[in-house]
Amino acid sequence: MKLCIKTSDIIDQEVLRTLLIDAANELTGGESQLLEPKLPWDGHPILVADAGLHPVLISFDPVSSQSALLNGLQATEQIATALPWVNQVYAALGNQQRSPRLVVISLDPPPGAAALLVACPGLRLFSYKVLKINEETGLYLEPVGTSDESTATMPSSTRAPIMEQPREAVKGPVALSQLSEEEKNYFQQL
Repeated sequence: MKLCIKTSDIIDQEVLRTLLIDAANELTGGESQLLEPKLPWDGHPILVADAGLHPVLISFDPVSSQSALLNGLQATEQIATALPWVNQVYAALGNQQRSPRLVVISLDPPPGAAALLVACPGLRLFSYKVLKINEETGLYLEPVGTSDESTATMPSSTRAPIMEQPREAVKGPVALSQLSEEEKNYFQQL
């Protein structure tokens, strides 16, 4: 059997989306479950649940690493804001009310990747290469580093200070605040 392996830098966004959905287990670090293949926000990121039922947002752009990062940050903020609704719609999340983790995939790391990884410990960056093996398209995903590796290579003067805040343990279901009279009246009019 003869293998013909070629690299290519050009790939369609929808082909890349399909390849990333196929590689979701590798991106999340374990068994994952596809929740939404194309969210309606800029860049149309992918939403999956990892093995621990945490939401993971996969943001990508075949051309611009900055777009992949910024679209992912914006979508992460939108999901975190609508977390109660997201947990109701996607039963696979188990109504745990956990903020999403962000995975960004681009040809090259975004500018300032080392500082980003230090400041955002939940962020995972991957670069990719498009491979064609016997005319079948595939991806070679390479982690851009972890926060520990980034910290070791950064001079101490450029490291972001890490402030740890104690987290309160959530016991039982999270109760939402009551609606004000003005809000009740507004929703009754609808």
